[in-house]
Amino acid sequence: MTVDFSNVMCTNVSNKLIAWFDTNGRSFIWRERREPFVVLIAEILLKKTSANVVNQFLPRFLDRYSDVHALNNSKFEELEEALAPLGLSAQRGKQLKSLAQALVQSYGGIIPSERDELLQLPGIGDYTAGAVLSFAYRKPEAIVDTNVARIISRFYGIKPSRCEARRSPEVWERARGLVSQDSECSQRINWALLDLGALICRPRRPKCDECPLNDNCAFIAREFTA
Repeated sequence: MTVDFSNVMCTNVSNKLIAWFDTNGRSFIWRERREPFVVLIAEILLKKTSANVVNQFLPRFLDRYSDVHALNNSKFEELEEALAPLGLSAQRGKQLKSLAQALVQSYGGIIPSERDELLQLPGIGDYTAGAVLSFAYRKPEAIVDTNVARIISRFYGIKPSRCEARRSPEVWERARGLVSQDSECSQRINWALLDLGALICRPRRPKCDECPLNDNCAFIAREFTA
């Protein structure tokens, strides 16, 4: 089986991802409520915690801390107690307090809509910045976590050298190519990649027969010819 991967167009891949997501995508609070504060808090809490757990926890947290100012004015002991059900409460509490303070002091409590400004905030890296820009501000920004990196590496046959796949410049370049085709659809493309990595393109025993990209995937081609 021979596949010319150089002819696999980003637009074709993006369209398949969108079609799959529209039928199979997961529903979370931060996808329904796309306010920048909600998206930012969700992305911070999602680190080292499953999406389903955060989805159950987030409504209570937002009732208590509805915006940046409420978070900034909170007592650390109370914030730590509120975060206890998720674990890592001291670490998360310190990050959220530092983040809220920086947002109030530098931006009047407004979440920035520019990547460079987001990256200057405490604890915000490329992934979180991209998530806020894509999901809250509807910008054609790529996001690459372990799941997304696995999909892109497998599909395009990328073998990152000297770094983790999620930090690979080539993986990020491919991800940017997918979302740059249509800014109106970039949100759903990113969500599709996240959900595809969680549900289908798993680290072990991937469900390749259910994948919308299986007809042009380098990983499947390699398995077929091995």
